[in-house]
Amino acid sequence: MQLEVKYIIAEQRYSIILEKLRTDGIVKTTDLKKLLSASSETIRKDLKYLEEVDKLERVHGGAIIKNKNQTSSDISEDKYISFNVRQCQNPEMKHSIALSAAELIKEGQSVGLDSGTTSFELAKVLKQKFNNLTIVTNSLVNAHELVDKKGFTVIATGGVLTPDENSFVSDFATLILDKVNLDIMFLTACGVSLDNGITDQRMAEVMIHNKMMNCSKKVVVLSDSTKFNEVSLYKVCPLDVVECIVTDSHIDDELVDKFSKEGHNIIVSN
Repeated sequence: MQLEVKYIIAEQRYSIILEKLRTDGIVKTTDLKKLLSASSETIRKDLKYLEEVDKLERVHGGAIIKNKNQTSSDISEDKYISFNVRQCQNPEMKHSIALSAAELIKEGQSVGLDSGTTSFELAKVLKQKFNNLTIVTNSLVNAHELVDKKGFTVIATGGVLTPDENSFVSDFATLILDKVNLDIMFLTACGVSLDNGITDQRMAEVMIHNKMMNCSKKVVVLSDSTKFNEVSLYKVCPLDVVECIVTDSHIDDELVDKFSKEGHNIIVSN
C-alpha cells in the first residue's frame, strides 16, 4: 500500500517552534536554525507569521510567549493532552485493544508503532507474547520498554525529542523510514470519524504517522471507543487507506454497523 502524502513544511516548523516555546518560554533564532536546518530568512518569516497570528512576540534574536499571563495551553495545539495524562485514561480499554491487535501479528514480522499510549500498551503485550519481531518506532517509551527483549530488533527513528509526548519528531525522524519496509503499522488516533477519517492533535506527529504508513504493507488503527465520532485538529488519513480499526467492547453496536455499511472493518476486543 502506498499513501501519497504532501507535507506542509511550514506547518511542521510552526509546530516545532511552538512546542519549544511552550517548553522553554523563549526561542532563539540561532537555535531554531540548527533545530530546523533552516536559513535565518526562513526562521524570520516563520516568527513573523506566528506573531501575526498572535502565537508569540518577536524580540531581538528570537521570540517569547506573547505575554506573561499566557499559559502553556494558550499556545498548544488543539487542547493538547500530554502522554502521561493520556496513559492514565481508559487503561482497561487500551489493554484489551492491544491484546486483539497482537493477534494480527505473526512471529518474525516487522511492526511499526507510533508514540500513542495504546501503542505503548501494545509494545508491552508484544514483549510478553512474541520472541522474534522487528519494531520500528518514534516513541522513546516504546524503545525503552523493548530494549532488553532478546530476539527483538528495535529501530528508533531518532529526531527531535518532545518531552511531554516522549516521541521523536521533525524531518530527522522520517529519514530512516525511507530505508525500511514494514509488514504492519499500528496507528493511534485522537479522532475517528466517517466524515473526517483519522485525526490527531499535533502536526509534527502526523508527519511521522504518514511516513510510517507509506512504508507499511497494511495499516491498523488502534482507537478506544471514546475517540469515535471525535474530530481533532489535523487530518492523518481517510478511513479507506486503513485495513481495520481495533476498538474496545464499549463501542455502540449501531456505530459498528454504521461503519461496516460504509465498508470499514471494525474489530471489537473482548
